[in-house]
Amino acid sequence: MPSHPEKPTPHLPKRLGFFLTLVVVGLLLAVPRPARAYPLLLWPSSLTSPGTGLVVPFVFVSGDVKTLNPYLYGAVGLSERFDIIAGASGVFGLSPASASFGLVDVSARYLATPELALTPRILYTPGQSLVVSPELHATRSFGNLMLTLNAGVRPMLDLNGGGLTSATGFAYLSGSYFLSKQLWLVLEADPSVTFARGTDTAGSSWSASVLLAPGVGFALNPEQTHIFELAALVSLPTSAPFQYATSVTYALWYATSFTLWEK
Repeated sequence: MPSHPEKPTPHLPKRLGFFLTLVVVGLLLAVPRPARAYPLLLWPSSLTSPGTGLVVPFVFVSGDVKTLNPYLYGAVGLSERFDIIAGASGVFGLSPASASFGLVDVSARYLATPELALTPRILYTPGQSLVVSPELHATRSFGNLMLTLNAGVRPMLDLNGGGLTSATGFAYLSGSYFLSKQLWLVLEADPSVTFARGTDTAGSSWSASVLLAPGVGFALNPEQTHIFELAALVSLPTSAPFQYATSVTYALWYATSFTLWEK
């Protein structure tokens, strides 16, 4: 699922913006069906149904309300075993005013078991970096409790000739407890460990980070055709001190899905 606000990068190409607009309009004209995208920031292992499209816009707001980081994700179910998830992000500064393109995120997933999907996820930041991340997405339900896990390794390649600059291992876990079909509570923990390769001016280093995200989700109807989740993302102190403006981010996303073609 989506990562957290990135550093500003080149502006969003007009053609890409126009294409994303056409995609959203096309999906809105399709037949709505249940969204079922419960984890806060993670994709569940259960694949998008064949012939179904899913659209999920996100927005992240920094604690000091000076930066907006919107994402737009879409998914298409190709078969009982395969689906594709793709998204792009932007960065908008409010003080001072600025706008730039963020990254492109693509996953082609294979359902290995009913509760486990595998994917080579690609994270591309134009002009900066490329990550090809082998990941697993798992989901398990226990009554009203649903657990979702995304885990993998993300080696980062510098596109400006720097080679392999770092590698991050992560195991993100989200728990959703359903009070009803229209209301649920979410708690997500996103720990990771990063190895940064040494440079001419600095040696190799290890760093750890932990993100904790409590939130709430709700659906507009029992069929869950339109669902929302709202959360506070708190970066727990590891080596750097806690600062509200940079350590807390608010997130809101909406999800709905559509029948694109008959099975």
